Amino acid sequence: PRRTSKERVRAGAGAARGAPLQHSFLTDVSDVCEMEGGLLSLLSDFHSGKLQAFGKECSFEQLEHVREMQEKLARLHFGLDVCVEELPEEQKKVAADRNLDQLLAHLEELSSSIQKLHLAESSDPEDAAA
Repeated sequence: PRRTSKERVRAGAGAARGAPLQHSFLTDVSDVCEMEGGLLSLLSDFHSGKLQAFGKECSFEQLEHVREMQEKLARLHFGLDVCVEELPEEQKKVAADRNLDQLLAHLEELSSSIQKLHLAESSDPEDAAA
């Protein structure tokens, strides 16, 4: 409700002047050029390997492994849920508890892998020197 009233005030003020409100990047080309330059610089840094999310010791293989573990956990979660739905009511609670234990074990393994990435980042010698 509050946001709508602000928008009405702005729209009313713009309408009173006869010109609709526009973002500055629609009217000021220098803003667009500046954004484009920043994005091109970021792209260049990415391609040159300057951007490191988890330090220089972290390889794409390690990140890929974590992603695969996340996907495996998600598939397991949905698969186990489907299996429980097919069971008779009296067996659902036991199966759900067993599945939860299995999911938590996989989640702990995933968490450990992610923690190792963070530890590698914090022990990066260049970061310590900076």
